[in-house]
Amino acid sequence: MVFKEFACLVAVAAALQAQEQAPVHAEQQLQTEAMATAARNLARTSKASDDVKARASKLIEESGAVQGGEVRRKLANAITLLNGEAWNDKAELAWSLAMKVDTEVADAAMPLIARISPAYSTPFKAAHALKVGAVLLTPGRKTSDPPSSKGLGAYPVAAGSFPSEFGFAASLEGVGDGAYSLRAEIVDGDQVVASLARPIQVVGGIISGRAVLERRLAKIQGHESTKDTIRYPYVLATTVNTGRRHLNEADFGIPFDPHPVPYDFAAAMKQSAALLKALESGKDLLWRAKGDHARHYWFEEAHEMMPYRVYVPQKWDGKSKLPMVLVLHGATRDENFYFDRDGGILARQAEQQGFLVVCPLGFRPSADWGSAQVAFGNPAAVAPGRGANPANGAGGGRGRGGFAGNPARATENEWSEKDGLNVLDLVSKEYPINTSRIYLFGHSRGGAGAWYLGQKYPEKWAAMANSAAGISANGYRSFPYDRLKNLPFMIVCGDKDPAVTATRISVDLAKEHGLDPHYWEVKDATHESIVAIEEPRVFDFFEKYWR
Repeated sequence: MVFKEFACLVAVAAALQAQEQAPVHAEQQLQTEAMATAARNLARTSKASDDVKARASKLIEESGAVQGGEVRRKLANAITLLNGEAWNDKAELAWSLAMKVDTEVADAAMPLIARISPAYSTPFKAAHALKVGAVLLTPGRKTSDPPSSKGLGAYPVAAGSFPSEFGFAASLEGVGDGAYSLRAEIVDGDQVVASLARPIQVVGGIISGRAVLERRLAKIQGHESTKDTIRYPYVLATTVNTGRRHLNEADFGIPFDPHPVPYDFAAAMKQSAALLKALESGKDLLWRAKGDHARHYWFEEAHEMMPYRVYVPQKWDGKSKLPMVLVLHGATRDENFYFDRDGGILARQAEQQGFLVVCPLGFRPSADWGSAQVAFGNPAAVAPGRGANPANGAGGGRGRGGFAGNPARATENEWSEKDGLNVLDLVSKEYPINTSRIYLFGHSRGGAGAWYLGQKYPEKWAAMANSAAGISANGYRSFPYDRLKNLPFMIVCGDKDPAVTATRISVDLAKEHGLDPHYWEVKDATHESIVAIEEPRVFDFFEKYWR
């Protein structure tokens, strides 16, 4: 129930929903690195006076010599000045605050707990008793649509200044499943002095129903693969709520077709319910299933559940050995992207030519498939089972990307490779795969991954194809081309693709090393358009080669 004194807050929040937000503002709660980038960009593009730009530039420079919350204070001061706004006690308070929620994927059956804390102390003093008002907004509405909001209550703050931490628990009773923006506003009397927002998804039973789900699964013997897919939305919610992944495109990938949410938990739970009901009746709808379906497995090293997507020809007789193509997606994409793009051409081609096709996530959309961890000139870095050369930094500083000083990125890259290989192994164990007909195909960063996995495990593949990807500039001449001498491979690039120069150099060097790559450069094709053009010919190329 909305408090009377909170009614104005709901109206203000709903009105703000329809307004165009400033490009950089405190409510966004940018990470410090993003704030620094935004401040530098504003310093170049702002229409502020030369005096203001000079003051802001000095603050940006000073931010590099301080630590902790003081970095944010100086950057926020610079951004505010460059936005043409006053840097005062209110602005300082607004930029200091950050809001976290215990459950970004929230269960309507449980309270939504949020905590607000300042990154640094401020001189702000309230004229009246402070309150924090909370409201849920439905994001993505057109400005012509009537605003949609639900008040979650107003919560008094005892102190006259904002405390080191303030939390509130709001009831989600009656809130339907879907994506929302949780907006919290700090109110001094009838004046909003600061506001914060975070995206959340509300999904009934996503937390409270997990124990019941596990009890039902425990009664079923076997079928572990299908059980993992049934568990996936529940486990993924926990992964998000512990902060390991976030509800954004960086962690879920940019979809080919726009979606209102990065992952639809409610729809996934309905699918899990149908799969579980079938299992309880003695039917496994996923094991050796035909057609297009999403699958999942527990990745022990990462301590997460990973998705992958499989297409099995409908005309498969259920017994014959299948040829298989492992498809590696490009940067910022996910396991669904190449299935969803271009009218589903990947699945159509697989059906037509009788191939099983599988696309892993590669741990994260930024997957390098292992290709970034090595200095290609270092034989110890590329040979299976060998470590990278410490002299080149963590994972090989001369390789594509390099990881000196960034162990987290090195681990992500290692897990990317392992995820791809894990999926290859899982599918090979479930379906009768013709081990003489396993193929590797990647586009863009996935193409770089194909170069890398092709040379590291040449014994696995009957043939390889990579698209829009040459060997990195640091690795042209030192790449171990000789490891590909017995592997037929095809290279494709559009002549309007920025990657065409690197691709041409890689082809020429491969020939210098005695290799015979099948190179196809497509006139007027771009980095994106090449995929639909090349796929039929890639499958035709694979048809020619068996181990």
